[in-house]
Amino acid sequence: MKSFTIVRKMRKKYTSLFFLLCIITFLSAENQKVEILVSNISELNSAIVTAAPGQIIVMKDGRWKNVIIDFKALGTSSSPVVLRAQNPGKVVLTEKSMLIFSKPNLVVDGLVFRNGTIESGSVITFNSDSCRMTNVVIRNYNPSDFQKAYYWVYFQGSHNRMDHCLMTGKNNMNPVVQNHEENSRYNRVDSCIVRDIPYIRKANGREIFRIFGYGHADQTGNDGAYFCVEYNLFEQAHGEGTEIVSLKSNYNSVKYNTVIASKGGLVNRRGKHNIIEGNIILGKGMEKSCGIRIADSGQMVVNNYIENVAEDGIRLMSGEYYEKSLTPNFAPKQKDLPKYLQVKNCYFGNNSVINCGGNGFDIGYNYMSHWPDLQMVLLPENNHFANNLVSGCKGFSFFEAEQINTTPFNLFKFKPNFYDGNIMWGGDKNIKTTRPNEIKLENPKLKYSGNSLYKTECGKGANSTHDSDNQILKALHQLTENEVGPKWLIHKN
Repeated sequence: MKSFTIVRKMRKKYTSLFFLLCIITFLSAENQKVEILVSNISELNSAIVTAAPGQIIVMKDGRWKNVIIDFKALGTSSSPVVLRAQNPGKVVLTEKSMLIFSKPNLVVDGLVFRNGTIESGSVITFNSDSCRMTNVVIRNYNPSDFQKAYYWVYFQGSHNRMDHCLMTGKNNMNPVVQNHEENSRYNRVDSCIVRDIPYIRKANGREIFRIFGYGHADQTGNDGAYFCVEYNLFEQAHGEGTEIVSLKSNYNSVKYNTVIASKGGLVNRRGKHNIIEGNIILGKGMEKSCGIRIADSGQMVVNNYIENVAEDGIRLMSGEYYEKSLTPNFAPKQKDLPKYLQVKNCYFGNNSVINCGGNGFDIGYNYMSHWPDLQMVLLPENNHFANNLVSGCKGFSFFEAEQINTTPFNLFKFKPNFYDGNIMWGGDKNIKTTRPNEIKLENPKLKYSGNSLYKTECGKGANSTHDSDNQILKALHQLTENEVGPKWLIHKN
């Protein structure tokens, strides 16, 4: 009996100790989540150095001038350190203020960078991995000298995300967003708004997004940048006027974006195995607006809707032959790389091109251009065009450049491109392809409903017949500012 009493007392004692330990652990975890309000850069730097995983640093509302935030707190994947505005949009960083993510597992939320300028580099730099920037605005952060070049956002680490941000008014050299050439992979920009980026004539290098990485120098290995550009709204985002999103690396994806009245288009400039899918491009007749431009091999371009662009809907570039000189005038250009690589082994499926000012599909654009200084003689080959619709274009619905068969051009033998299930309707011209019988003239009976654009999926395979009265319709949703951009700026209807 005495032994039983001792055991019962010991159990009671250790049970109490267990509950006390649980309380201490809980209070410790809660303490880590305590918000630390900071009012100046000295307090901010101190809070960053001492922050524990899961802690939240709050910047007091107001104007913060010449603040360089070196965000190097020690977060973890399950408990990142958060730096946020006291009230979203009320913390305004200006003059020479900058933000650098210097350690992994950090989050920045709700800041505004406005009416400032920096000397070089980038306003915001992801210089580490697994960080996130959300609900941030960068507005008119420009130097007085247009030629002073810097980025607004630069990805130099991997697995980072920028989402629900607004970037507007960049008017100096360099792209708005860029990915680093090496050791920067799996970054992501989604649900952002980029608008009112002015067009500057003859200012090449002002792409909106420029995605460098493995494949930019035509490397032949199986690596890439793996960058994702998804669910973003581009409106009057002109920049250099030719490339809104410029892919210059392998294995990237550009999906479900909406582009409105912007000069230029979505461009695969260099790099292989990229995906351009489900984008809506509404040119609104804007001068220099185009749809999608493709170079290099292994690309997938599917389910895109392109309407009222001033130039071609989908353009496949001619490649430059670089192995030897076909003409005494030929001189290798910068970095000893061809101007464009040949388009081959690509898939173009279920795209709709409506009322564009050029050709619907322009296959072999720039063939023999600038001869004899350039050798743009490699026509697109072995590409598959399936279930696409072209309607009401001013140029050809489908146009394939024709090979010149005199010496030295008859040295080249190109594989044919393949067509199945494609239809065309209206327009000033019909087709000029090597397989004219494989494209049908048929009314697509397009339908519109609210903010969704309905396009036809024309056919069900290479051997199918198409019945326009029983078409499958797929809705492509046009993004609006009520859905993307900083959540604190969104005005619900």
